Amino acid sequence: MPARTNDGDESRYPVRVVTARTGLTADVLRAWERRYGAVRPDRSGGRQRLYSEEDVHRLTLLRRATLAGHSIAEVARLRTEALEALVDEPHVDSSRAAPDMESAVVRTALAAAERLDGPALEGTLKRAALALGTGFVDRISPRFLTAVGERWHEGAMSPAHEHLATSVVRRVLDWLLDAHVPPARAPRLVVATPAGEHHELGAMLGAAAAVAEGWAVLYLGANLPASDIVAAAQQVRARAVALSAVYSNRGGTVTEVKRTARTLPRGTTLFAGGRAIDASTDALRQAGVRVLPDIPALRRALRRLRTGDANDDADGSVP
Repeated sequence: MPARTNDGDESRYPVRVVTARTGLTADVLRAWERRYGAVRPDRSGGRQRLYSEEDVHRLTLLRRATLAGHSIAEVARLRTEALEALVDEPHVDSSRAAPDMESAVVRTALAAAERLDGPALEGTLKRAALALGTGFVDRISPRFLTAVGERWHEGAMSPAHEHLATSVVRRVLDWLLDAHVPPARAPRLVVATPAGEHHELGAMLGAAAAVAEGWAVLYLGANLPASDIVAAAQQVRARAVALSAVYSNRGGTVTEVKRTARTLPRGTTLFAGGRAIDASTDALRQAGVRVLPDIPALRRALRRLRTGDANDDADGSVP
């Protein structure tokens, strides 16, 4: 039977009831709470854990998601609404989707963009994000955006098509950032593009990867001077800063990245990536910047930094 609390008439359930209703064992329940912050039950006067109806619902969703092959470390950070959408999707291996499936998603998204069908494009990308997990951020979004850019340069897509595609991707990435709840005491990461860089989708992809890795992300957007980036990192006591730059802006963007590296507080790691960064890799590494070639490399670097693994290459690259 549920217990009653002093907070109105809302019921609270002891562990034995929750295990019976969710199918989870008491040991799994305890591990999910301690390691991943899956739920935060109340305590009775005798320190017994008591769970709300919302806790039971969330735990049931998490069990369904893990049975479908999703990692508890990843799905435990999702808000309940995102979990509900996830478990309603057909099961796909969230970490290693088949290449032909990823290609099918990109083709479907491109067809929607060519029709200027924003709702269909957004639905396709959101379903892929839920079903494929990290694969959406690491592979599908970059492939889709690259394909759109190529078609635009070839004249097969107009600026209107390109603008629709990028605006929808931006909305989906915003949705992903909002869907994740960082764990308690998560390390802080500031994400932005340096002054002179107005293309922010690379930064948004990095932010989405970071929240999936358990970081608390402060996303500052595009075209921000080094002094403002550093001030924000100092104020939130960021463990790291990640910058994305596509265009070199006659060297001014790279200069801004170097200025950020020089003025960040000691012990704050600066990551940078993008085409403009790739063109100045050696100079930036000499300035103390961790240059990363792609989003999966950023994901690995954040994972190592969070866990304290110091086995990265001496020059700052990540294998």
